[in-house]
Amino acid sequence: MRILAVDDDPVFREILESYMDRLGYPDVTYAMSGPEALKSIQAAPQPFDCFLCDIEMPGMNGIELVRNIRSTESGKRAPVVMITSMGDRDSVDGAFQAGAIDYLSKPLDINQLRGRLSAVERIVRESRRFESMKAMLRDHDAIEQGMRDFDEPVALNDVDGVMHYVAVKNYLETVGRLRMMNHAAMCIHIRNAEKLFGLMTRTAFMDMLGDVAETAHGELQTMHHMFAYAGSGDFVVLLPRLAAIDPGELEALINVALEQFYDQLDEPDVMRPVVTCGPVVRPALLQLGDPASMLEKARSLAQFPLPHKTQAKSILQTARA
Repeated sequence: MRILAVDDDPVFREILESYMDRLGYPDVTYAMSGPEALKSIQAAPQPFDCFLCDIEMPGMNGIELVRNIRSTESGKRAPVVMITSMGDRDSVDGAFQAGAIDYLSKPLDINQLRGRLSAVERIVRESRRFESMKAMLRDHDAIEQGMRDFDEPVALNDVDGVMHYVAVKNYLETVGRLRMMNHAAMCIHIRNAEKLFGLMTRTAFMDMLGDVAETAHGELQTMHHMFAYAGSGDFVVLLPRLAAIDPGELEALINVALEQFYDQLDEPDVMRPVVTCGPVVRPALLQLGDPASMLEKARSLAQFPLPHKTQAKSILQTARA
């Protein structure tokens, strides 16, 4: 696994290099700043598989660096793990929003580093498999039928604002049980996803997921949120606990926008997704358990259509008039 590690502290870089050697990761490039890291990315004969970035650096900080990495073709899909000694939750939140999937705290613990890198390797292997299958599909459409499972989360890297599902779960783990009280979750479920999965090629199914993701993210863009595809036709949305959101209205807005989008394609036979927005799930103080359980509860509740409120019905009727 080819890794680029970025930190302005020479002592920390020496410690990190020692740990990486002990853990069996010899192919690591080290940079002391954001601009130097970007030059290394441009000059690399092969793309890096993973990035380790310090958050607090002079000039271009780690969050800005992640945004720059994500804007490059070679860094668009590679996992990013942040390294921080800061107790500032806003900085950690900003790192996840920028595209990081996990973070490590200073002083660095070799066992935590081992665990993070093992998780990253699994993501890298899956990404390589996916890219390999896409290359094969360009010549062999029939292979699409065995491409991936319906319940498997996929990273929609070409859609702005959509995170990896692993990153959302990791974020909740970093938040901790008490601070999780500041968050809520909901699920946007594609009702006919399983049927579409059986009828479509895998490429067409991924394109459809991208259409739903862009539409839903567009309707949510006025409020702070995290958004990821969790598999089985489910998009999970992490929101502030007090977010003023009407799931019925959101469901209507997304379905109307999708109808209008597919109408513009002028392809009457195209298979169209229809979504259900589940209720907002807010953790109770005495019921705090595994942080990821909030996401699973939101997914479970979204399997059943909500009764539309008057305003939601009005949106649908006006759009279809």
